Amino acid sequence: MLGLDVGGAHTDAALVRVRDGELEVEETKREYLPMWKRWGRRRLHRFVKRVVSRYRPDLIGLTMSGELADVFETRREGVEYIVDLVASSARVPVRVVTSSGDAIEPEECLDAWREVASANWRATAELLSELHQGSYLFSDLGSTTLDLIPIVDGEVRAKGRTDLERLRAGELVYLGALRTPIGFLLREVEIDGSVVPVSYEYFSIIADALVLLELISEDEYTPETPDGRGKSPEDCARRLARVVCSDLEELGWDGVMQVARSAYRVLMGRLLKHLKFKLREYDLDRVVGAGAGEFLLRSACNRLGVEFESFDDVFGAGSEVAPAVGAAYLAYRRRD
Repeated sequence: MLGLDVGGAHTDAALVRVRDGELEVEETKREYLPMWKRWGRRRLHRFVKRVVSRYRPDLIGLTMSGELADVFETRREGVEYIVDLVASSARVPVRVVTSSGDAIEPEECLDAWREVASANWRATAELLSELHQGSYLFSDLGSTTLDLIPIVDGEVRAKGRTDLERLRAGELVYLGALRTPIGFLLREVEIDGSVVPVSYEYFSIIADALVLLELISEDEYTPETPDGRGKSPEDCARRLARVVCSDLEELGWDGVMQVARSAYRVLMGRLLKHLKFKLREYDLDRVVGAGAGEFLLRSACNRLGVEFESFDDVFGAGSEVAPAVGAAYLAYRRRD
């Protein structure tokens, strides 16, 4: 099976097999394909055709969150676009994940678009609830958002189905490991003993700070940069300096590093707050983590003193593209 997770910024693919009842993740692929840009949508079409041709799957499982991109006037339009693009590019049956944990045929999505929209969280949660029993908080920290999904005694206990409901329940948080703007995290920063308010312009993102702090590499900085320039430490430092309306020459390297450390502290503080709230709500003491920010989840769990288990520990691979793995499995489950 080939699983596809078409997001607003990244599209993920996972080649999955089931042998003797055991799920095996054979290969994964992730590409930055921003849905709000025309070139991103063109490349999405080529990406789907390329992975289908390369992997030659018997079946495709599709899930998404890219229908929320503002290029679409409505989410219904986004769902129909993504489903049509994948179904027309594939030469094999396609099943589309719903927020109830089902996987339906493309033509059914016209009436069930609300259940298909942004249901990628359910693809992973359903996979885990069936193949990894127990009680834990599943946490997926991606480039843009954080999913917090309680699984209790092998049952998905999510309160929300739609993004709106999940935001209200604290199960969807707009806090990411790469694309979160620094101006969203910080209101002010201390530089050389003085408190300086920050600019709320889109000058820099958290990936800039994480590169400078050597927590991610330039290759792991997958989205576009805010200024369209490079991803070297020097480029990241220039963007961070502009957060306080300065530049690297004026602010200096020490000043830039103070901005980077402040942004990281706030990011971790918010992550700890959301994790702690959900763990207490369901009286859980274990986290299964996935996503581009899995390393941040692991660090947060160490600080909270709760057990952490990676998606890779459970399935051997696929952490960064976990919803694509889940979509492949749900398609297999509905292969008849």
